[in-house]
Amino acid sequence: MEMDHEEQLLLWAARETGVLEALLTEAGTPKEVADATGVTERAARIVVGALADGGYVERVDGSYEPTNRALGFLTKTDVRSIGSAPHALDTLSRWVALPETMETGEVPDAPEDWTRNFMGAMASVDSRTVRASVTAAEHARPRPERVLDVGGGPGTFGREFARRGAEVTLLDRPEVVEVVAPLLENEPVDLVSGDMLEELPSGFDLVFCSRITHMFGPEENRRLFGNCYEALSPGGAVVCTDFVRGRSPRAASFAVNMLAQTENGDTYAEGEYRDWLTEAGFEESAIREIPGTEMQAIVGHKG
Repeated sequence: MEMDHEEQLLLWAARETGVLEALLTEAGTPKEVADATGVTERAARIVVGALADGGYVERVDGSYEPTNRALGFLTKTDVRSIGSAPHALDTLSRWVALPETMETGEVPDAPEDWTRNFMGAMASVDSRTVRASVTAAEHARPRPERVLDVGGGPGTFGREFARRGAEVTLLDRPEVVEVVAPLLENEPVDLVSGDMLEELPSGFDLVFCSRITHMFGPEENRRLFGNCYEALSPGGAVVCTDFVRGRSPRAASFAVNMLAQTENGDTYAEGEYRDWLTEAGFEESAIREIPGTEMQAIVGHKG
């Protein structure tokens, strides 16, 4: 469920003041929330009421109790239960710091539980987006036998490739692998720890990257596409999904999001992607729409 800006700001303020934690763990009434956090009783009454209206808590026998919608703020054990809201608040905290980031070029330290919350958001990607993205990749390389899912996190896309019959290897950073390993231990996906900008395993028919390139600067993307080329067998293809400048209505605003969230990230135009693909050695580069989404598929073939 998408949050509007007012709901996001409400949750962020409740988290920053400790109201959310108190309400979900020890405090059952607005007065108890005020006593536990130091906010005024008026603030506690209004905020708790708004959280109840938003479905995060409900009144039971005279006190407030958390609902399933608040589960992601209570437990981080299973990333599938976290949802997208905690990560949305993490990104908001960096948006608040954007003026300073614009002056210094330095992104604030990641909030607590950043990686787990990020994986929770990745795990909650709409199933239609997953299917459309995987179908777009299979149009570029039909019926791939071996797929490398680069930066695949909780395996949201990798599991869809596996469901369609591919042998899937998912590579991500060590801290991500640590978080998602319990989730994928019984799934038909091989989990590998590594750095996509250093080296990738090889011998694949398809290398797939979902919304990865916007996190990197141009030089980093050159290395990424070069590593993708080396990971492919002859006749293979790379497919990266992202918001392409001049094609996606979200590209410009998402670039500002990357300014707030990353050291080097941005969104890029079709010509930049084609240049990186060509420099890496790819042939027949293409930028294709992904139906039902605001993303495009960036495609390159290895001869």
